[in-house]
Amino acid sequence: MNRYLIWVSSLALSFSVIGCGGGGSTADENSVVANNDPASDVIIPANVETDPINGTDTDNVNTAQNIAFSGSELDQTLRLRLEAQGINQSPAAHISVVDINEPLAQLGKKLFYSKSLSGDLDTACASCHHPQLGGADALSLTVGVAAVAPEVLGTGRENATALPEIGRNSPTVFNSALLDQGLFWDSRIARLANGGISTPDSGWQTLDPQAGNSLLAAQARFPVTATAEMRGQHPGLGDDNPSNRQYLAARLSQQAPAAGDLTLNLWLSAFQQGFESSADAAELITFDNIALALAHFERSMIFVDSPWQRYIAGNLNAINEQQKQGALLFYSTPQQGGAGCSGCHSGNNLTDQRHHTVAFPQFGPGAGDGVTADDDFGRERTTGDRADRYRFRTPSLHNVALTAPYGHAGSYLTLQQVVRHYANPRGRVNDFFQQQQSCQLPQFEDLSQCASIYPNSQLHSRAALAKLGQEQNESTSLLPNINLNNDQVASLVAFLESLTDDCLTQPNCLQPWIANANSDNPDDQVLIGTDSSGAPL
Repeated sequence: MNRYLIWVSSLALSFSVIGCGGGGSTADENSVVANNDPASDVIIPANVETDPINGTDTDNVNTAQNIAFSGSELDQTLRLRLEAQGINQSPAAHISVVDINEPLAQLGKKLFYSKSLSGDLDTACASCHHPQLGGADALSLTVGVAAVAPEVLGTGRENATALPEIGRNSPTVFNSALLDQGLFWDSRIARLANGGISTPDSGWQTLDPQAGNSLLAAQARFPVTATAEMRGQHPGLGDDNPSNRQYLAARLSQQAPAAGDLTLNLWLSAFQQGFESSADAAELITFDNIALALAHFERSMIFVDSPWQRYIAGNLNAINEQQKQGALLFYSTPQQGGAGCSGCHSGNNLTDQRHHTVAFPQFGPGAGDGVTADDDFGRERTTGDRADRYRFRTPSLHNVALTAPYGHAGSYLTLQQVVRHYANPRGRVNDFFQQQQSCQLPQFEDLSQCASIYPNSQLHSRAALAKLGQEQNESTSLLPNINLNNDQVASLVAFLESLTDDCLTQPNCLQPWIANANSDNPDDQVLIGTDSSGAPL
């Protein structure tokens, strides 16, 4: 049975309303009322002492207040914040969640774990998006093709140089079906105003007639064409994206010029079962159908049944006091004494799906940008607009505790580091380089000269900070200027940890999404992931 039949399409908040102990009527001269908010009956203590973390870089700073409410008051205040922002239902309420047991999802699962979709037969979609690794790869920077040990996933996966060629962190595949505006860090796969989809094949804001109507299916067409991700160096692949895809489909359908690539090939039977059709290979095994099946499998990976969702549904005991305090900080603006996180991480899906400059460290080989060709200009790479430089898409925060490292380049290892960055971007970036925090990232900690492997990273990071500063001065940035004390950082982290779907911490619950070496292996190319010691994930 689908895990999300338990949710109705319009789930109402049902918080218990208990007496407020006087509420606004007892405000004294040392209190201020947050009267610029729909929930303006909330009293916020003024002049509360805080313990700022290493200060700030601007004079225009709002200090998050130590908002001390009793249990009932805290729940009431949080309820008002959520109601004002329309947080009232499961983020999956607006989509049809695919059952993993559907035939097409099962075909997509086989394709997702098959190395046959990579040019050199050494990489699968699951190499970078494994369910046991939070739907990603647990690496700062993704390692796609040419891994020394292709079956090793997570820490320990490396190529011969131990330096990744891909300059971005792998986004989680979990809940990707909830994103309806764009995919990838720069949204180079994007929904157009007329409902069509633009891709790198068509160019920004130009309809790609091959993309179809599904963002996920459109996205599935591109990792296989990226040399460092899945394409590799196979000599039979063509010089353009369409011919690359055509070759891979020919490999699975046993057609020329790739008919002999696979010693074992039972893909026709798998496609006939998946599409519930008796058609032949030429009709069924096309790359359009490959992308469709992959998308169907990904649409089954909806994991939002978290303690936080149960709290929204009315179970006031689903999260603890610290997590509630963190939620209140998250959903309150700086003017209300909060951290303003929901300015970007908004709505039921905890993302506005827009692109922002937040100036996380520009660590790694970059994306080929700039004079030194090792910078990453972010959204500008897609739009060509200089104003979009260093902007990246806001990720959803569901299950964020399981998707470390964080940021477009995976430069922060912990949620605490991420939260502190938002309180003081310049200070945190300076710490990253001065304290050689790159050497603390598991992917790089064993490398000699780990602090100097990307010598231009600090220069590029300063440029991103300058861009953020410019946007803040021009009031075009949504990143608030705030101070957070240690308790507030801990509360925010605790709240973020409440966003984890229980299924993802229970190996047996995840099994339906993990490939079986026998039943999911039509070509003897199934990826059964292991850790660096050889133990199964």
